[in-house]
Amino acid sequence: MDPIGRRPLTVKQPLQPARAETKPAVVSTNTAQATGHTQKSGFEAVGVKTAQATQAAQGTWRGPADSEVGKAINTMLERLKGCDIKIKGDTPESLFRRAILDNKRITNDQLLAMTKVTLEQLDSGPKTREQVLKKIPNARELPVHKFTVALMSAATGIDPQKLSEACPDLGMTGAPGTPLLYAAKTERMQRSTALHDFTDYLRGAGIKGLNKAVWGVEDRILSAAVSALGGGRY
Repeated sequence: MDPIGRRPLTVKQPLQPARAETKPAVVSTNTAQATGHTQKSGFEAVGVKTAQATQAAQGTWRGPADSEVGKAINTMLERLKGCDIKIKGDTPESLFRRAILDNKRITNDQLLAMTKVTLEQLDSGPKTREQVLKKIPNARELPVHKFTVALMSAATGIDPQKLSEACPDLGMTGAPGTPLLYAAKTERMQRSTALHDFTDYLRGAGIKGLNKAVWGVEDRILSAAVSALGGGRY
């Protein structure tokens, strides 16, 4: 190792090393331009990804992010990001956060019970499907139906396509088999119907207390009346 002995060689050919040193700078600049100046250094990019991952898996007053309920909640919220339909200013995610997650009348046990509900427990059955599609042929294509399916699918983990096929009445106002069955025109009614279907169908699947937590009464008909009149604890 003789660094002093090599100095004359470096002095004799100064231009070549200079060019070699400038090339990486040019490549770096072009790369930044090609990506719209959005690409950061490797270390900084890792930091951004870590921050985003931490933000995506937050703990709440209900429990830490790594607790059973924390993991369930973050999974639900992640699923909800797939639907950006808005009804009266709410996406399925914002309505779920406000009416369900932030509702202190709803327990962690109820939230965990939602994750165990099966498609068979929610299935409307062939007779109801026939009645709904006879009266509202495009039920499955309506935004309010897709909005309601997104809520239910996020909470239960049931595939949204299968849920839509099994329950075309989700998001429809009224009751199948009665003259009072229609697709609501106003966004206020659509939103309240979507939320009431969410709580009442889960009540029917065995999760008691959801109607009372959101509407103030547990009875299916009375809670639907509160919903239609614009009431609710959300």
